[in-house]
Amino acid sequence: MAVTENHLDFSPKMPGGNSVSAAAVPRYILYGDARDRSDWFVNVEPLDKRCRERGWIIKPHTHPRMTQIVYCQQGQGHMMIDGDNQAFAPGCVMVVPPHRIHGFHYAGAAQGWVITIETHYLDDLLIRAPELRHVLESGGVFPLAARCDAQVEPAMAALTEELQAGRRGGALGAEIQLMSVLLLFLRHWPVQDRPDAVLTGRAELVRRFRLLVEAQYRRQPLVSDLAAQLCVSVSQLRLACKSVTGMSPIELLHDHLLAEAKRCLAYTPMSVSEIAHRLGFGDAAYFSRFFAKLASMPPTAFRRQQLHPAAIEP
Repeated sequence: MAVTENHLDFSPKMPGGNSVSAAAVPRYILYGDARDRSDWFVNVEPLDKRCRERGWIIKPHTHPRMTQIVYCQQGQGHMMIDGDNQAFAPGCVMVVPPHRIHGFHYAGAAQGWVITIETHYLDDLLIRAPELRHVLESGGVFPLAARCDAQVEPAMAALTEELQAGRRGGALGAEIQLMSVLLLFLRHWPVQDRPDAVLTGRAELVRRFRLLVEAQYRRQPLVSDLAAQLCVSVSQLRLACKSVTGMSPIELLHDHLLAEAKRCLAYTPMSVSEIAHRLGFGDAAYFSRFFAKLASMPPTAFRRQQLHPAAIEP
């Protein structure tokens, strides 16, 4: 396995998925880079590399098969993820799971690091680290419990060196350093977001459930059918979902449908009827009632709001 630039070269091309809004929202491996770049699995670069030349604004886009971790050392601003604006400041980690529409608006110059990891490769790394999986599957902004700049800098320097050096054992060295960086973030993660060891088995079940939802949501499967596919009872699945997420299985399914509906409304020209059909609803009226109940506004009002958003204070 060769190591070139800041990338691990593992060669096999992994299949990427398509989100509802893929046709309307730019899909990049790295922001602004249209190349497929299927020959590497990890990229590390300074935060300002792509931001400075773009006026500190990163427009909404997705990474179809990448998880992105951004550590902010200096600067502040807002991260938009699936239509939700979240403020960040120094000492925050921003996590972007695959397919999530996101963008950044920095209130001036910023410094930090961006780690981009191929999802299947990351899954392999996290088989023995369910605590890490838990935090990296939760997209958003997370203020660390304590500033760890003094530890982050040498850890990132060691990771970058392994990726760039091209020496014997470089891929293994880079993998070890990557896990060290992720472990560093985990140990400084907000206490309330750290999973209890008792929950790790349930967290794995919920992860598998969410993968099924992602693959089958358009046909709106019954929870009992999904539980059967996971070889557990509905009550076991309900207990796991409630323990890990605070939501029932049907609430998680509805939440996913709502998120996909919002993406379609915000980033595609599809009509409400077309979106309803795409998401497996029998008619547009039923879809509109579903959307209004969960989003507290009808689909048309949500679309207008996205076209004319309120100004965000830096």
